[in-house]
Amino acid sequence: MSTQVSTQESDRSDEVERILSAAVAVMQRVAPATPRVSDIVAEANTSNKAFYRYFAGKDELFLAVMQRGVALTVTYLERLMAKETDPAEKIVRWIEGVLEQVADPEQLSTSRATTAQMSASANRSVANSDIMSPMRDLLTEPTAALGLSPLDADAVFLCTTGTMRRFFGAGRRPSPEDIAHVVRFCLRGIGARR
Repeated sequence: MSTQVSTQESDRSDEVERILSAAVAVMQRVAPATPRVSDIVAEANTSNKAFYRYFAGKDELFLAVMQRGVALTVTYLERLMAKETDPAEKIVRWIEGVLEQVADPEQLSTSRATTAQMSASANRSVANSDIMSPMRDLLTEPTAALGLSPLDADAVFLCTTGTMRRFFGAGRRPSPEDIAHVVRFCLRGIGARR
């Protein structure tokens, strides 16, 4: 019985992943137009019934796409930070990793396509949610190891993500010099040295 349940959960997970991947592909292809559920369903090679089994509508799907993007970014940042033993260098890797997401043309295109599709109500949901808190939480350990306050982790997070949003909104990528400047600024702000 448990093997059957496990197989069903795996099938559901695969179907949801196909729908999320299809949503990204369709959003990029039709941007700035709004993708239709029928196009997403066709791209995912699934049915409307399956789509609505997992998502109440497009806004819920777009939020799930954003959450998936954050989860992938967290995994990437964890790998970068794991390469360092010095807490200040972990923070440097975090800042660089976040800003490199905007520096990557494909990541920038995906993020812009997703957020452009969200309704005002969905954007308010994102603004009021902790969708990016897993990214922020990665700063807790290295800032604590430096003897810093959680407010210092917040400051690094807000400075870096604010810079990310500025470039994202302008539709341009940060240069290596831009990234290096944010790193220097944040390290000075928390009193850390490289």
